[in-house]
Amino acid sequence: MARFSVDVLARHLPLACLERTGLEGLFQSWRGASGRRYVCSVHAIETPPEFDCARAIVVGVRKAVSGAEIAFVFQPDAEAESDGLRRWAEIAGACGVGEWHVHLLADTREDREFALADLSPRRLALAA
Repeated sequence: MARFSVDVLARHLPLACLERTGLEGLFQSWRGASGRRYVCSVHAIETPPEFDCARAIVVGVRKAVSGAEIAFVFQPDAEAESDGLRRWAEIAGACGVGEWHVHLLADTREDREFALADLSPRRLALAA
């Protein structure tokens, strides 16, 4: 019996409510492995956003054949503020990441930990 590894990624979804408003490029949503939806603001890697690092989940997004995919997910160091993003921007460059998608709606530590795990790219072993 052969075993294969397949990337299981969160699904990228536009916000239908923003169609034809001029704002559709500023916000996107992702569906995690659980099916939960995460609304994110979109920022270019070159211009790190300013936000409350204690509450943020940051998704490094790169272009893919399917449109976009998550390269990695992290929670910035609350003490570092945007300086923490500069360090991650170096990693992002090596991974082909072009955008930060920032989720600020996880209110509790538990919610943030769940979102980190739910959005993280993972390997799923499949039996053939």
